[in-house]
Amino acid sequence: MSKVVIEHMNGIHYPLPDDNFNPDKCYPEYPFGSKEISTKPNNAYELVRNCLADMGLDEKHHGTEQWNPLGAYIKPGDFVVIKPNLVMHVNENKHASENAFECLITNPACIRAICDYCIIALNGSGRLMIGDAPMQGCDFDALLKKSNLPKVIDFYKGWGIMVELEDFRQYQSKFNANKVIVDKKYNDTQGIVVHMGAKSQHMGSNSNGIYQVSDYDKADTAAFHHDAVHDYEINRDILQADVVINLCKPKTHRLAGITAAMKNMVGITYNKACLPHRSAGSVEERGDAYQHKSFLKRVADDALTRKIRAENAGKYGYATILRYVYGVSLVLARKFGKDTYYIGSWYGNDTIWRTICDLNYIVRYADKDGVLHTDPQRQMLNFGDMIIAGERNGPVSPSPKMLGAVIASEDPAAFDVTLCKLMGFPFERIPLARNLITGKTIIPYTTPEVIINGTNSVSLDNIKFPEERKFEPHDAWK
Repeated sequence: MSKVVIEHMNGIHYPLPDDNFNPDKCYPEYPFGSKEISTKPNNAYELVRNCLADMGLDEKHHGTEQWNPLGAYIKPGDFVVIKPNLVMHVNENKHASENAFECLITNPACIRAICDYCIIALNGSGRLMIGDAPMQGCDFDALLKKSNLPKVIDFYKGWGIMVELEDFRQYQSKFNANKVIVDKKYNDTQGIVVHMGAKSQHMGSNSNGIYQVSDYDKADTAAFHHDAVHDYEINRDILQADVVINLCKPKTHRLAGITAAMKNMVGITYNKACLPHRSAGSVEERGDAYQHKSFLKRVADDALTRKIRAENAGKYGYATILRYVYGVSLVLARKFGKDTYYIGSWYGNDTIWRTICDLNYIVRYADKDGVLHTDPQRQMLNFGDMIIAGERNGPVSPSPKMLGAVIASEDPAAFDVTLCKLMGFPFERIPLARNLITGKTIIPYTTPEVIINGTNSVSLDNIKFPEERKFEPHDAWK
């Protein structure tokens, strides 16, 4: 039976990094002693700890120095990867000021708490890494500085503990003021290609097969996805990991409706050109970028393709012209067309949920060489940082949603369906949730039992979440 644990406190906020995100209590199992305790409240640490306790992990040792909740997943000598959501270095929502960054990425306070329990489980051996593949235009150094995540790394270094921090992307791109890519910074990482083939969720879809990813050449995407070929290039370290701790930042999402545990696996990708986000054209053309046929949207789409190729050729002036052709065509199409949807940002997107399912299958069943098996190849556990979540125009322009919660589950599908209901969205209108519930995915789903603040478990079917917790959807999903 699947279990989802929700820990909630009213009126709380993230701690400041002044005390390296130390807990405010010296818990019996805490490995760093009474001198490393914060004088200020750290509710984030407490909520993470409560999740582990209410999941029933190492129950016989709870409340003692020997409590090792992650020992059920992590063994000494393991390679553990913590996968947060570090999507972008700035919230593009110009109307959000207070908590704008806090609703965008997984907060380091939650990461620090998870790291502590990983360190307890590893018992002085193995490897521990924090890593993600943000959006192409994310300035990773700027994100780290703004988030104060390096303070966590430095804290452990002071104790002689090595915690690695990695950008999983093949490269990050620099955009100029005209949103033209003018430079690429390559990372010292490697990718491994995983062949999904007939196992892919894209097999059997009604798509025209012309897959697209924003800011990537669709010819590059076609090299990964065509006919019966469905390949993904995954960061090598993810596949080398023995354990993956998925630490997402739940938000609304322009392509998928919501982003939670399963969508967070997009960040395991090395080459992001391999990630189908949408199928070109309208539904009438067996695409899902928008609803109705549109000459102007085809012009915009063609301009966008040529812009990407001009950038790759170093023709930045021509790319700038094409960027404005794209923008003007799109504005006119949305104003005078039959629908306002574009680039797959709407509830009719039938592509992204399939990609999400494929990635979740890979992270669970692909071995260290990227070969798929029928039995799980690594342990996984999922957490959601919803102390401040994101609503409206996520993932990169969210508005803060003060929720005061941390959520945990071993089952990513149960996690996501529970989040869908908590956010107040009907299952049938969110493609990923709808297809999970109706059994049309390669990821199995069973109705979970939900535990809230340690209360007796209740079937998700019988829970009604408070109205004030409901999220406002992305503008394109209203």
